[in-house]
Amino acid sequence: MAHVYDQTFFDWVNKTARSSARTMLPIVRQTIDPPSVVDVGCGEGGWLSIWNEMGLSDVCGYDGSYVDKSRLLIDPERFIACDLEKPLVVGRRFGLAQCLEVAEHLHPSAAEELISSLCQLSDIVLFSAAQPGQGGERHINERRPSYWAQMFRSHNYFPFDCVRPHLVDKMEVSPWYRYNPILFANPSGMKCLSPETRALQCQDAQYLDKAGNMAWKFRLLLLRPLPVGVVSWLSRVRYRVASTVEA
Repeated sequence: MAHVYDQTFFDWVNKTARSSARTMLPIVRQTIDPPSVVDVGCGEGGWLSIWNEMGLSDVCGYDGSYVDKSRLLIDPERFIACDLEKPLVVGRRFGLAQCLEVAEHLHPSAAEELISSLCQLSDIVLFSAAQPGQGGERHINERRPSYWAQMFRSHNYFPFDCVRPHLVDKMEVSPWYRYNPILFANPSGMKCLSPETRALQCQDAQYLDKAGNMAWKFRLLLLRPLPVGVVSWLSRVRYRVASTVEA
């Protein structure tokens, strides 16, 4: 995956990720209290830094060599540079693997390999990816949640819609983190989930596509027809203006 992201992009990602993670991860922890977490496509480690704040020290992040290690929000020894469009070389499994708003940045041909790598990392995967029309910088493979659910199903991982219902009115959580994250688990992973979570297994993958309020659905409808280059430009303008205003 070519490096097309500047530091302003990472600053914006860190801000939205950390703000969202502080609300979302305690909810995830009620479902699964993992002894270790790996984040595939971790950027500068925003999500893992919140796991650290919550007392979890056994974390690991994978992302491209373009990430500036001097800016990492986690111990640099916990970061592994890699090409996310190729199979990950992993020597262990984790209590939880997460991959949040990453898959849309990878070529469609890399999608199945990404899901395969995630399933090799853990029996339980927290996954979210941009939906068609969501918009963002270099979103070249936006897909509906049901698309990814079918891919996980081929590895015998099943979806549990146990996070999104708790985030509907949490405005401090960015909308893509409110409406996209699904927990996937194989039979071994299911044994680690709370009884309440196991009861939320989604039998119909198409149901996963229905989340979001009217503003979110209008956004998807509005941006869906636009070319990737135009949407990337709009996204770049938005976060740069926001960063300037906040500064």
